[in-house]
Amino acid sequence: MTPRTDAGPKGALDRALEILEVLTMRGKATTAELVEAVGVSRSAVYRLVERLEAAEYLTLADGQWRLGPAAARMAMAAVHNMDVLTVAPPMLRDLAHRTGETVSLGVLSGDEIVFVFREIGHQAVHVRSELGARRPLHATSVGKAYLAGLAPERCHETIERLPMQVFTKATVHDRDRLREAVSEARRRGWAEEHGEFDAGSTCFGAPVFDQSGTVTAAISIAGPTARMDAARDPFGPLVAETAAAISHRLGYSDRAKPLAPRPEHQGA
Repeated sequence: MTPRTDAGPKGALDRALEILEVLTMRGKATTAELVEAVGVSRSAVYRLVERLEAAEYLTLADGQWRLGPAAARMAMAAVHNMDVLTVAPPMLRDLAHRTGETVSLGVLSGDEIVFVFREIGHQAVHVRSELGARRPLHATSVGKAYLAGLAPERCHETIERLPMQVFTKATVHDRDRLREAVSEARRRGWAEEHGEFDAGSTCFGAPVFDQSGTVTAAISIAGPTARMDAARDPFGPLVAETAAAISHRLGYSDRAKPLAPRPEHQGA
């Protein structure tokens, strides 16, 4: 069977999936709002939501559609069978293959990052990222990336209690400078470390989010400073792109926005 391109006509299944996607992102919507979002006639939307309701994928309450118990069961099954250690490794191996450098995945343990996965690229030399090793939040790209993924209040509280140990001459041990670095990482999508933990290495890290929008891990790419600085492709965007792909596979989406009210409902 030849795959249908995006330019082809959409069928009932496509429209039903769009309705489910809208409600996944927005939480609830009236029939009129679904008509506007999906872009088909009211009668077509009525037929679709009635079939989805009969199969328990949708439920109607107070004039608004919400995801039903069948959708909830499917979502819970997906979450149960999809965690970061299941999803991330293939994409991290691909990143290590593309760059030739060492790629790692870390999770929070106390106020440190613990490496739970590592892939060594073909160019990699020994780097200080052994599996199971613990790393400080303030002096590593993976740690600063994790801080950048935290909610602002929790990030502030975490930084306040960090010991801010000095590892090299480049280690940032001033809390205000750390906050600036974390804010910059949050703005651009990745964190950087230039010899702050290991004087001879440069690292780039990015946070990974789960389906609830909570930071669940962080990934990093590390290598000798001279080679990382001379690389043709920028490592920051590459690690941010990979982290975003992992997050997407975990169910994370940053597209959720309230449905804009239709003109006739404004002021109601």
